[in-house]
Formats: sequence, structure tokens, C-alpha cells
Amino acid sequence: MAPEVAKNIRASLEAIVDRGREMLLEDMRKALPFSPQKPFLNYDDKNKYFERANELCHYSLWNAELYDLCERYYQIMLAEIRTYEGNHGTNFNKGMVYANLGVLQVAQHKIDEGFANILKAHMEDEPYHKTDPLKSIFRLDLYTQFEEKSEHYILQHSKMYEREESTKLDKSYLAALISSLDADSHILFISLVEKIRLHLQALADKDNNFSRLQIFLSLQDLCLCIENALKKSKNLAGTLKPVLDSLFSKASGKQQTWKAVFDKNYNLTYSDHSLQLENNLKCICGIQDNRARRLLILCAIRNFSSHNIDVGNNYVFTRIESVFENILSALFFLHSQGCV
Repeated sequence: MAPEVAKNIRASLEAIVDRGREMLLEDMRKALPFSPQKPFLNYDDKNKYFERANELCHYSLWNAELYDLCERYYQIMLAEIRTYEGNHGTNFNKGMVYANLGVLQVAQHKIDEGFANILKAHMEDEPYHKTDPLKSIFRLDLYTQFEEKSEHYILQHSKMYEREESTKLDKSYLAALISSLDADSHILFISLVEKIRLHLQALADKDNNFSRLQIFLSLQDLCLCIENALKKSKNLAGTLKPVLDSLFSKASGKQQTWKAVFDKNYNLTYSDHSLQLENNLKCICGIQDNRARRLLILCAIRNFSSHNIDVGNNYVFTRIESVFENILSALFFLHSQGCV
């Protein structure tokens, strides 16, 4: 019985793919080429060549929540488009294709592939959202449904900052922060939060060194993401410490009491071995100045050499969510200071 059912599923998918390919080829033959330098005046015109093939997938597979089969469908359609472009020396706007493919992959927790395709969609549609931000994939329901889940998770981990700063963060605050990031930092930030969330879930289900390593590497990348956002926002260069020195110098008008505490303890942000990281984190977490502590943890995770990490260090990993919350708190603080 089971093999017959599987054969029927495969045959049905092949029939849907064949029909989608037929409609796509027919509509590509009729379509005008797309030029990013001279885009169609009507935004929807860029998608006409793909509308029927897209609708077929939505009605047959997407509505049934068969996301893995949808992903295969869009990958096949994307390959057909690229082959046609190469054979005919033409170009189509593939923003819709990349967007659908990326969102489907994110829905299946294929974070790296999914967000890469979402960024490709953003790049394809630049001629439109450059003048009308509402045309950005970041503003479309197709994408925002997933980002809202990440935002909810971030707000769940904002309690430390809210308590220490006697403030309240909400969706509008977080949306403004995220939208202030450049596209690369935006995509990287949300994708890393999702990876951390998923691997923390895996760790809670059963402690394992692979999930520990992935969480720590994602936290390192999150620190790099914040550093990158700082540099791009203020057109600065250099490593994180000199960037912070520049942003909070006497000349900047933003010099604050926490900076002296930060400078005094900055040597604690360098670690070559897991035990040294443990000892340094213990010292940093004992610092009373909340702002200095957050930024020291940001720098400590940023500076730590990933190839030396001992993922078996239980002190570090029983406090990993606290480290995550401190890094987020550093970002919230930098945003409140107009640095991001």
C-alpha cells in the first residue's frame, strides 16, 4: 500500500511540474526582457511571465502546506528560467521566484539557503524598492510573517535590557531598529537569531556538542553583524574597539561614565582557551556597570578564537542565553544612542 501511495505522490508532483514548465516556457516566449536600468513602469509587469506557473504551485502544493514539494517546484522553475535566459540572451526579473523559494526554505528551517534567496529577491527588485520602500521584500506579507516570529523571540529576550534601563521595548521599537539596518545586516541579524533559536531548542531537547558549537558560532557572527552595522551606519573602519572609541569619544559628545569602566576591563575580552573565556566571563559578569558589561561581552565573544573553543565547558553553555541577552542588550543600547 505504502509504495503505491508514494508512486502516486511522485506522479502527481511530476504532473504539476510538467504543467508548470509548459506554462512558464509559453509565457517566457511572450514576455519582454527585463532591464534593471529601465524597469517596467508597472511593478506587476515584471512578474507576468511567471504568474501562471506561480499560481499553479500555490493552488496545488502551497495551500496544502507541502513546503518541501513547493521548494522542489521553485528550484526546477528557477533552473528553467536560467536555461531559457542563457539560450536566448535575455533576462527576466526573478524577484518573485527567489522570494517564494527563500520563504519556503526558511519555513523548513533551511536558514542559510532561505535567507540567501531572500536577499537575492531584494537585489532583483532594487529598481523598485529603491524609490518605493513598500516594494521591498522586507515589507511584503510573504516575508514579514517569518520576521514577526523572530521579533517575538527577540522581545522575549529583551527583559534584561528593559529591567536594567527601566524601559519597555515593543514591536514598533524593534521594527524601527531592524529597518534601520542596511539590507545585508538586516538579513544576517534575523537569520542568526533564527539559527540561535533553533539550536537552543535542539540543545534543550538533548544536550549535544554540535548544537553548542553552532550556537557559539552564531553568537560570534551576531557580534560581527552588530560591528558591521555600526561601521556602515557611521561610515567607520577598523575593529570593534576602535569603532566604539570613535563613537564614544569626547569629540563625539557621547562620552559616558560606562566607557571608562569598559576601557579598564577591555583586556578581559581576549581569550585563547575555553577556561580563560570562562574566567573572563566570570569577571565581566561581576561588573556593576550594566552598559560596560554588555559591550564587554559583545567584544569578548567577538574576539574569542572559534578554533580554540571547548564546547564541553558547562559554565559557558549553562549561561549561553544570558550571553545572547547581553549581546542583544548591547545592540539595543547602541541603537538608543543613535549609533545603529
